[in-house]
Amino acid sequence: MTIRSRLPWAFTLIELLVVIAIIAILIGLLLPAVQKVREAAARLKSQNNLKQIALAMHNYENAHGHLPGMAGITSLGFSPQALVLPYIEQEALGRTIDPVNQPLLLGSWPFAALNPVYVNVAATPISTFLCPADNQPPVNNTVHRLPAVGGNFVTAAGISYMVCTGTGLNPDGSSRSGDIRAMTDGLFWYGSRTRLTDIADGTSNTLMLSQALLGRYNTEPDPPTGPRRQTINAGNHRPLPTPGMGVDPQLTATNYLDYPGRWGGRGSMWIWGNIGTTSFNTFLRPNDPNPDVTAHGNGFFAARSNFSGGVNVALADGSVRFVRDTINIATWRALSTRAGGEVLNDF
Repeated sequence: MTIRSRLPWAFTLIELLVVIAIIAILIGLLLPAVQKVREAAARLKSQNNLKQIALAMHNYENAHGHLPGMAGITSLGFSPQALVLPYIEQEALGRTIDPVNQPLLLGSWPFAALNPVYVNVAATPISTFLCPADNQPPVNNTVHRLPAVGGNFVTAAGISYMVCTGTGLNPDGSSRSGDIRAMTDGLFWYGSRTRLTDIADGTSNTLMLSQALLGRYNTEPDPPTGPRRQTINAGNHRPLPTPGMGVDPQLTATNYLDYPGRWGGRGSMWIWGNIGTTSFNTFLRPNDPNPDVTAHGNGFFAARSNFSGGVNVALADGSVRFVRDTINIATWRALSTRAGGEVLNDF
């Protein structure tokens, strides 16, 4: 009788390669779907954050008779977002803010320093203020040129959600360089005390909040690699005239080509009511290919996100929408005015 030895069963090389190829194809098919699911979840979370902040603005208005003002009458005070902390389940942190007796900054610009009372507060990240789709670190220690007591840069927590200061235009449609030192056509400016009843265009047709990508602070390489997180400083040879009139000559969307300097503090400090830190305007489209531009505290600061094709916004009625990058610029600007009288179709 012939005895046959039983060899252990095994893959041939060809079979192994076929299995690997099949697995690679399946991963290739599944990965885009997984990424879409993740983006959808992040977008939903971002919209929920905006909804909470918008409702907090409403609760603040109910309690105080007006929406939270932006930084008092200058850029040296608190942001509207900081003032609504008690209404987004941050009561303990909100109680530490005392605009009457403890100002945010001590001294005058450009030598203003962070009040020591707020050093730890400013460095506290708040999840409701951060978009989950932004991969920039939420805490930084190179905020603009704002020195802490002792001369070191401030360690501060960032913010993704910005209040709307309007179009950045004068009533005649000319540029005012995003100047918010006087009343704007939006809901917020330095010293604003806007009421919801001041919104003649209707709260469902007026932007209150949108989002922006956090700046790269002092880590952006030179020359710059792209416009999404950059703010170009075009302040050279542009003196500041009367508040509300912008700079002279006025900024344009292409002043980034001058490239005299660069600022990386976009969204860098949720507690500070500075135009570039906690606000946006609609001079540029959402996710505009041009970088933001600033000069002497004025500027064009676009709404931006990492979401495909657009940005999340919160309207003054508390509702939240997704606005496409392709929105007509006239419609986008009309959405940011509180009393422009424009007739808007669906957007």
